[in-house]
Amino acid sequence: MKRNFIIYALLAGSLSFTACDKYFEVNTSDMLLDDNYVGEANELYSGYIGVASKMQAIADQTVFLSDLRSDFLEPTQNAPQDLWDIYNYRETKGNEFANPSSYYDLIVNANSYLDKIVKYRKENPKAVEDSHYRALISGAIRFKVWTYLTIGKLYGKAAYFDTPNLQLDDIANMPVITLDELLPRLLGLMNTGVDGVSGLYETNWANILFPGVPANQQDLMWNMICPSPMPLLMELQLWNRQYDLVVQNGINFIYDGGGARYKIGNDDYDGEWIQLFTRDPITRTRALINVVPYDFERNQTNRLIQFFSNTPPSLYYLRPTQVSMDRYARQLRYDGSNLGDLWRGDERTFFLQNGEWVVRKFSRDREAASEIYKNNVHISIYRDADVHFFMIEALNNLNLFAEAEALLNDGVEQYLILNRDKLRFPFNDEVINSAIARNWGIRRRVKMFPVYPEGMSKDELEDSADTLAYKKGLDELIVQETLMESAGEAKAYFAMMRIAKRWQDNAILADIVSKKYGAREEEIRSYLMDENNWFIKYPLN
Repeated sequence: MKRNFIIYALLAGSLSFTACDKYFEVNTSDMLLDDNYVGEANELYSGYIGVASKMQAIADQTVFLSDLRSDFLEPTQNAPQDLWDIYNYRETKGNEFANPSSYYDLIVNANSYLDKIVKYRKENPKAVEDSHYRALISGAIRFKVWTYLTIGKLYGKAAYFDTPNLQLDDIANMPVITLDELLPRLLGLMNTGVDGVSGLYETNWANILFPGVPANQQDLMWNMICPSPMPLLMELQLWNRQYDLVVQNGINFIYDGGGARYKIGNDDYDGEWIQLFTRDPITRTRALINVVPYDFERNQTNRLIQFFSNTPPSLYYLRPTQVSMDRYARQLRYDGSNLGDLWRGDERTFFLQNGEWVVRKFSRDREAASEIYKNNVHISIYRDADVHFFMIEALNNLNLFAEAEALLNDGVEQYLILNRDKLRFPFNDEVINSAIARNWGIRRRVKMFPVYPEGMSKDELEDSADTLAYKKGLDELIVQETLMESAGEAKAYFAMMRIAKRWQDNAILADIVSKKYGAREEEIRSYLMDENNWFIKYPLN
């Protein structure tokens, strides 16, 4: 136990570089690529944090790139030319925000870390406990896989390599593969892993670091900093169209052994929803799965407040678009008579401040000029809604429409009542149902009326053409709901891309995104009808 607390002190120290300006700032170029850096076992842990540190550099960049490409964000008159160029699909080499080097920096370090920890273990087989070794290997794999998947989604292609001890300049010589070619490699890495350890190894870091300490006295943040195995696997499988696996893995994940997590229940009902983005992440572990955390007191900040707020000295580079705000205003509330998304729209996701519209989702706790930078704004990697959207999309594409709509609309309890004698997978297991009946559905949780494909009924589908039409209509509703639920979280654009690709109907994306361009709508729509133009263009050499 004493050794574990020493390890914790080392890791905590990595979180506390008080002279640094950025979260987890570690000079990994020196630390991870030095041949002798694993001379002592404890350095394996600081090396792992070195890999994790790279998430800070890409978390807010991913938000800016994806939501600026979606219909949620547009640049303000204050924005630098680089952001305007991304918005106008004119990014070129040298663009600060389009440059993928920060993503590849993580991968370079993850590859070197994996190589050196395996070598060290072979030379010192008893120096690191087996459970710790597996946790470190599996976590490093998932950092790498999530980052590669993000590169594929943003850039449409990736320079793929497992080679250790590379420099960033070497990446220009690596083979480039498409997103479709990347997916099976990432699935293989998750399932096969490194040195007999897969990316699916489940780890409770809190128990490793605090053996015998009650859960309410543990530092639970250590369980949240790395992408969790199942949500990451589900997203890969969804992109790879393995819908049955997504549903099977998803139902087991949200069942959570009968626990209270990940249920989309009434715990975060109505106004509680916004607290997922503003309160301490460890107080919201029933909904938040993985985050990139920040701590103002330790000089750990990201650029969300700086770019979104117009309270001086914020820069106010990005604002919500009118078309995205109008979507919330059109929503029918659960009472069936009033319009307006009360808990995700005006005053929550965005609001009018100092005469201008600003993104408010991440700053509601402290908004005075003297306080706004004290918001510890975490960036979500995966949370409850993400896993549910994966399942909804997969269920829909398995023709399980009622089951998909239960998770989207009114929740599992209502489904069980209405379908008592005709329960279908994944809601036909009494043990699982007893735990997930508390699910309220994505829309009901925020008091929104159910939505269904317009002009169709799932009970009156006469042939395969009707079934396809209903399925496409429900997929399009998934896009609309993700745009509202996940605004500013780097999620909705990727769902839009995936669904448009599935239906070979690029208008699903082009029609939505082009509307924010006003007089240039037709020009941008025509440009986005070519799938190649969805991605950030940036040369690697």
